[in-house]
Amino acid sequence: MTLHASQSGNDRSLPAEASIETTIYNCEDEPIRIPGSIQRHGFLLVLDKTSEHIIAASENASEYLEVPLKLVLGTPVETVIERELLAAIGGLTDASELAGQVTYLGSFPLRNELYSVVTHSVDGQRVLEFEEIDQLVRPELMNAVVTNFVGKLSRLSTDMDLFRAITKQVKDLTGFNRVLLYSFDEVGHGTVLTEENDGVLPSYIDLRFPSSDIPKQARDLYILNTVRIIPNANYVPSALNGIGGKSFERFDLSSSILRSVSPIHLQYMRNMGTLASMSLSIVCEGQLWGLVSCHHAEPRNVPYIVRSACDLLTKMVSTQLVAFQGATRLERAVHFNGVQRRILTQMAAENDYIAALKAQRNDLIQVTDAEGVALVIDGHCTLGGRTPEEAAVQRISEWMDDRADTMLFHSSNLGEEFEWAEDVREVASGVLIIRISDVKRSYIMWFRPEVVTTVTWSGEPTKAQKAGGLHPRASFDAWRELVHGHSIIWTEMEINSAQEFRTAVMTVSLKRAEEAVELSDARFQQLTHSLPNLVWAADDEGRLTYVNERWHSERLRSEGLWYEQTRLSSEDQERCAEVWKTAISEGNKFEMELKLTTEEGTAEHWNLVRAVPFRRPSGSRVGWVGTFTDLTERRERETALKMTEKLALTGRMTSVIAHEINNPLESITNIHYLLSRVVKDNEAALEYIAMADNELERISGITKQTLRWSKESVQPAKAARAGDLFEDVLRLFAGKIRNRELKVTVSGEDTPIFGVIGQLHQVLANLVSNAIDALPVGGQFSLSAGSIENGIEIVVQDEGHGMSEEVRRHLFQPFYSTKGDLGNGLGLYISQEIVERHGGRLLAESVEHQGTTLRIVLPVRSGDQLQM
Repeated sequence: MTLHASQSGNDRSLPAEASIETTIYNCEDEPIRIPGSIQRHGFLLVLDKTSEHIIAASENASEYLEVPLKLVLGTPVETVIERELLAAIGGLTDASELAGQVTYLGSFPLRNELYSVVTHSVDGQRVLEFEEIDQLVRPELMNAVVTNFVGKLSRLSTDMDLFRAITKQVKDLTGFNRVLLYSFDEVGHGTVLTEENDGVLPSYIDLRFPSSDIPKQARDLYILNTVRIIPNANYVPSALNGIGGKSFERFDLSSSILRSVSPIHLQYMRNMGTLASMSLSIVCEGQLWGLVSCHHAEPRNVPYIVRSACDLLTKMVSTQLVAFQGATRLERAVHFNGVQRRILTQMAAENDYIAALKAQRNDLIQVTDAEGVALVIDGHCTLGGRTPEEAAVQRISEWMDDRADTMLFHSSNLGEEFEWAEDVREVASGVLIIRISDVKRSYIMWFRPEVVTTVTWSGEPTKAQKAGGLHPRASFDAWRELVHGHSIIWTEMEINSAQEFRTAVMTVSLKRAEEAVELSDARFQQLTHSLPNLVWAADDEGRLTYVNERWHSERLRSEGLWYEQTRLSSEDQERCAEVWKTAISEGNKFEMELKLTTEEGTAEHWNLVRAVPFRRPSGSRVGWVGTFTDLTERRERETALKMTEKLALTGRMTSVIAHEINNPLESITNIHYLLSRVVKDNEAALEYIAMADNELERISGITKQTLRWSKESVQPAKAARAGDLFEDVLRLFAGKIRNRELKVTVSGEDTPIFGVIGQLHQVLANLVSNAIDALPVGGQFSLSAGSIENGIEIVVQDEGHGMSEEVRRHLFQPFYSTKGDLGNGLGLYISQEIVERHGGRLLAESVEHQGTTLRIVLPVRSGDQLQM
C-alpha cells in the first residue's frame, strides 16, 4: 500500500495493534473485494433482481434519505427515489451492460440535494451508489478538456512527453497538492516518472516503491476498477445491512466506487500527511502498466464527472503508450531480422556453416544486443566481444549439459545461479543461452556486464513497520540501495530473437548435416518436434515416412505423397511433382516456394519448401528430409524494401536519362530545319521530316515532364480547355495513329480544366499511348471530357483486347507492366500519383476482348487551392 488510493479494503472496525501487525504481513489474503462497508461521502442501495424493492443499504443511507434504515430496507424503490431516476433505471437492460460495468445514470435531485448516481449489477442485483454534488461541473467544460488533450496527444513524440502531459492535466482538473505518475517493472517495483507538486507535500520524483506495496489481488482490482478515490482518510466506515437482518458482509463490491479501503492503508496515508488520495490505472494490453496517483494534505473530494474525465484521458494515454511501444518494438524487430538475415545468408553460402557462424561474431552479438558472445561447439569454445574467460564459459556449458530439456536460459543476475559468478560479474552479470544441438555440446551464449545502479526507495523496502505503532515501513525518508551483480534485463523481444535464431540455426543444421541419418530415431524426433517448422521425411517416390508434431497440428495429410495436400493448389502440386522428379534423378536438393492455405482456407502463406537427401556412409541414398518455412512476413518486408529502393533508383535514372536526351534534341531539330531547306522541293522528303519533327516534339515533351517530375518542383495550377489538351496529345501520337490507321473520336472540347497542365498532359499522353498499344490495326478509341457532380471527368476509351480482373487489380502498382520488356511499369503508377496530387482519382474499367475505359476524375478547385 503505497502512495496511491488503495484497492485494499476490510475496515469493518480498526483492529488492535497486534492484529494490524498480522494483517500487514498478510495483505495478500485480505478480502479486499468484500469489505462489507463503504466510505461516507456517499450512500449505497441494493435492489432485488426485479429492481422493485430495496434489499440492502449502507447504514448512512438513513442520514441522506432522512428516513430510519429499517423503513428503507424492504420498501418499494419508488417510495425512496425520484421518478426521473426510476425512469433511468428502467431503461437499463442486462444486454446493454457488461459484467462489472459501472454506468453513470446522471445527476438527480433527492431530498432537496443533487446527487451523481452510478449503478452496476452483482449476480443480477442492481447496486445504486449516490454521491452528493457539492460543486457543479459543466459537461461542455469536460468536453473541451478532452478535445484539447486529444489535440495535444498528436503532437507528443516520446513516452515522457506523454507522462508529463497527463500528470499536469490531472493536476489542473483535480487541484490535488501532488500528482505522481509511476510505472511498474517486470517484478512489480514502482518508479515515479513524473510529478506535479504545489509544494505543500514533499516530492517523490524518481523514488521506487517495492512490489509488496500492492499485492497481486489489488493489482487485479486496479485493472477491473480503474478509478479510486479516498476523500477523507479519517472517515468512519458505513456497514452494509440487509433486509431482515441478512448479512451483506460478503457482498462483492469490486466495481463499487464507494467501497471501503484497508485501515492499514488509511493509517499509512495519515502517517504520510495525506488525508485525501485518488488513483487512475494505466492499463496496457490487459496489464497494469502503472498508476497516476493524487494526494492532498486536507480532505478533498472530486466530482464523479471530473474523475470520469480523468479516467478517459488516462485511457487515451494508455492507448498512445501502446502505440509508442508498438513502434519501438517494430523498429527493434526490423533490426533483429536484418542481423539474422545477414548471418543466415552467409551460413547458407558456405559449406561449413559452423565456420561461417564463428566468422560473424560481431553480427552474432547483435542478435540480442549483448556485449559479448561465446560459441561452444562440441565442447570447443570461440569468444567475441566482452566475455568471461573460457574456463568460466565451459563451467556454464557443463551446467547446461545437465539440463538436457533446457533449450533457452536467461538471467540478469548470474550470481543467483553460481556463487563463483561474483568473479566475472564485471563482464557477465547477465547471460542468455540457446542450445543449438541435441547431439553435441553446442550452445550460443550472450553476455552483458554488470550495471551498478543506485535505487532510491520510499523507505527501506525490507522493513514493514516500526516498533511502538503501526507503520508500513520504518521511514518515508528516501532509502538508497546500491545494486551489484545485475545486468540490463533481457527484454522479451531480445529473448524471442534468440529463440528465432536458435530455430533458424537448427533448421540449417538439419538441412546440411547428412550424417544426421545415423542418429537414433528418438534423437531425430526430439530435434524435429522442437522446431516450429513443418518437417517431413519421404522416400524417392515422395511418399511420407515421417512428419513432426507441427505437421500433425496443422492437420496436413501424413500419408501418401507429401505434396498431395488439399491446402496446396493443384498447380503447385503439379509443379512439385515435376521438380521432385528432377531432384530425384539428379540427386540434388529440392527447393520451391509454395502457397499453403490456412486450415480454414481464408488466407495463403508463402512457404519455402526444401528437401535434401540423406545417405548411408556408403553413399547410397536412404530418403529425403524436408521442411516448410513460412516466408510471408519476410517476403512482405523484402518486397516493400526492394520496391522503395527500385523507385528511388528509377527516379534518379530517369532524371539522368531525361537530361541526357533533352540536350541533343535541339541539335537534331536544327539539323531537320537545315535539311528541310536543302530538300525543300522534295514533297515526300519534307513529309518524312515533318513526321520526324512530330516524334521529336513528343520525345521533348516527355523528357521535360520527366525532369520536372523528378525535381518535384512547385508548379502553379492553370485553367485550360480540354480540347487544347486533346489536340496537343494527339499531335504527339499523330504518326502512330496514321501508320496504324486508327480512328479517333473527340468530344467535350470546351470543358474547362484546372490543374498543372503539364502534368495532366503527361497523364493523358500515358493513357492514350496505352490505348494505342491495345488496339489492332484499324481500331478505334475516343477522348471525351465533361462536367460531373463536384468536378470534371476525362475519359479515354478503347476497343482493344481489354484486361482480366487479376491484371486490373495490379494496374497501378509500380513496375507492373502488361507489355513485357517493352514497358517499365511506371507510367500508370506516376499518372495515379499526379492525379491524386490534384485531389482526384484515376479509375479503370475493363472487359476482356471488349476494351478498356480509364477515367480521370478531378475536383473543381481555385488557383489558391492547388499548388503542385
